[in-house]
Amino acid sequence: MSKTTIKIFDEEKITNKGLSPDVKVLLDKASESGIEIKVEINLKRHNFDHDANVFFQAYNKRGSGLKPWPMGNIKDLNSSEINTFKYFVPDIEKNDASFNLFVSKTGTFNKINVNRVIGKSKIREFYDEPDDGSDDDYKTESLLPTREDDIGTAFKIEMVPGRKPVLILRKGCNIKHKLDNNIDPIQKTLIYTAALRELLKTYLSDNRYEDCPWKIKWFEEVENKFGGSDYNTPDSLFISLDNDEREINPDAENWIEDAAGIFVSNLIDAEGKKLIDKFALKNNSVGISDIEDSELWN
Repeated sequence: MSKTTIKIFDEEKITNKGLSPDVKVLLDKASESGIEIKVEINLKRHNFDHDANVFFQAYNKRGSGLKPWPMGNIKDLNSSEINTFKYFVPDIEKNDASFNLFVSKTGTFNKINVNRVIGKSKIREFYDEPDDGSDDDYKTESLLPTREDDIGTAFKIEMVPGRKPVLILRKGCNIKHKLDNNIDPIQKTLIYTAALRELLKTYLSDNRYEDCPWKIKWFEEVENKFGGSDYNTPDSLFISLDNDEREINPDAENWIEDAAGIFVSNLIDAEGKKLIDKFALKNNSVGISDIEDSELWN
């Protein structure tokens, strides 16, 4: 018996990464009840028919999906340079969220009305700026994204000249979940303080990062946090001495400590509470049994 294969349509790829992608999915807010997201879309470079319709769908990486949201037809969407939509996705954590954007067109096949998909984008993560740092549309928290990996320590900083630094967290320890969702203020304070110190020391001591765009962005952000005060960004972690010797620059050390204090200790959560205050409250709420256990090591 002969077989006939009919190729009906090719799906056009809709980009969601890199410079000027067709669609960006940005995280606005994460809470216990779900996530609030913002979707920016521009499909002008594609030659989709004006009567084609665009839909956006959120689903959990564990399997369940929501009913697609209609975004409008191509004619209406192309009347604006950038179209922005905001959605609330309930009962999902940000690390479990994935999305689909697809363009469909109504037609007929064997005298039956069908909606065929003519363009699609599978979005597995929230939009992040390219590694070359040339896209200025970034948020402060995206300067040090987190990623899980099989490492020997609880965390480490992954740094490569010309690329954005990444905070690597040990897989299987639930550290990333607690940090990303502000569950444990003690753990978050200790890890981010140590990570930020290491990052700034590397930028100030390693000549390979002299022209790194991410070093420039980090130092600009530190200056913004200082609020235009009398703080001067140090040129190096070291001071050159006679006989080609050098020593630690105390001004650089103070600058690093102050930067860590502004970025980490003084972070404000959604309730207006400082991270350092939550750290103190959590640390002072230790139980009697915890005290007795700790005394075993004295």
